Amino acid sequence: MRSLFIAATLLGPAAAHAGGYVIPNETARDLALSQAAVADQTGAEAVFLNTAALAGPEGINISASGEILVNRTDWSDPNLGKASMDAQVNTPPAIAISYGSKLPDGMAWGAAVGMHVPAGGSLEWPDGWQGQESIKSVKQLVFAFGGGAAFQPSPYIKVGVNYVRFQATEELHQAINYLDHYGDAGIAMSGGANGFGAGLELRVPNVPLSFGAMYSHSADLHIKGDAHFTDVPVPFQPLLHDQGVKEVLPIPAVFFVGAAYSVMPNLKIMAAYNFEGWSSYKSDKFEGADGFTVEVPRDYNNAHVIRAAGEWKEVAPGLTLRLGGLRSISDQPRETLSPSLTDASSTAFSLGAGYNIMPQLRIDLGWQHAFFDKVTAKGDEAFPGSYKTMVDLVSLGVNWRIGV
Repeated sequence: MRSLFIAATLLGPAAAHAGGYVIPNETARDLALSQAAVADQTGAEAVFLNTAALAGPEGINISASGEILVNRTDWSDPNLGKASMDAQVNTPPAIAISYGSKLPDGMAWGAAVGMHVPAGGSLEWPDGWQGQESIKSVKQLVFAFGGGAAFQPSPYIKVGVNYVRFQATEELHQAINYLDHYGDAGIAMSGGANGFGAGLELRVPNVPLSFGAMYSHSADLHIKGDAHFTDVPVPFQPLLHDQGVKEVLPIPAVFFVGAAYSVMPNLKIMAAYNFEGWSSYKSDKFEGADGFTVEVPRDYNNAHVIRAAGEWKEVAPGLTLRLGGLRSISDQPRETLSPSLTDASSTAFSLGAGYNIMPQLRIDLGWQHAFFDKVTAKGDEAFPGSYKTMVDLVSLGVNWRIGV
């Protein structure tokens, strides 16, 4: 019999770049710029990507975005056939509120609170597909609630710190083959962990060039809940019965570094690199309250993402255009590849626009399309087959400044 519980992690294709189960920032401007703007954050949403940028802007700023995320995966194997995951639509939000003020001698400060969904998505394989004993469905959301503060000791330096509370919910199902019929094994769990980060922004005197960096520390989410089994034959009931279950879900350390340069007064180009420490993701270990333990190997590698973008303001009165792209290098072990997490390296392109309805009120729209490299399972332990994934994300946001 296959393992009773598969890995309770988010499907990689829910992300617009590879590397575990992280998804892009839902903020419309950052999505359109492929998150390359680590050195050019302009509003309250800086609390997510580079907290240091909160220092400088004055007054109250409210940034809110809603994202639509659609992912699809096709699976095939020359001996077993083909299947396509049912298209999944998810709607992660992001909101942040900040306040900042100038101080004497070129100094400034700012602070913000906010929430967003740094990881989340779902998969739903069709009924009766060939891999149903590995996975039928996964639904997971990781919310991040927190705040940050920044200080500008001089016009050329900004530093910031933040605190994050991660809260995760997940539910997954797989089929169990009892030879004469199939039953369902399901898990529903939730839990959380604390995290923190620090940011830096440097501006070069007399040159329209800035540098930014942001580090977010790793966190282990201790989640627990219940396991539920259906249609279990009597001989299996001593082991397969409803019971409590727990797991530790890792959030990796993430480091961003980038630069932004004004080619001309209304045109800025940006580039960034980020590292995600997925090598700490060794396995998913489920511990049942009645004594059983199931461990699913992952043995992940670290992910490296290269990003570039451009922003052109005043293309027409009040109109800003944005364009971006990225390449994520995240080749994961094929021996532990699973239809619950079909991660691979990926490429993504993005574009968007912003329009100033009035000087203090702007609306933004961002779109990103990502396609993952085709990846094929290897070895006797992995479910056989090849996976090909595409993802589309659309975000609509509003940015409102008060008291400026």
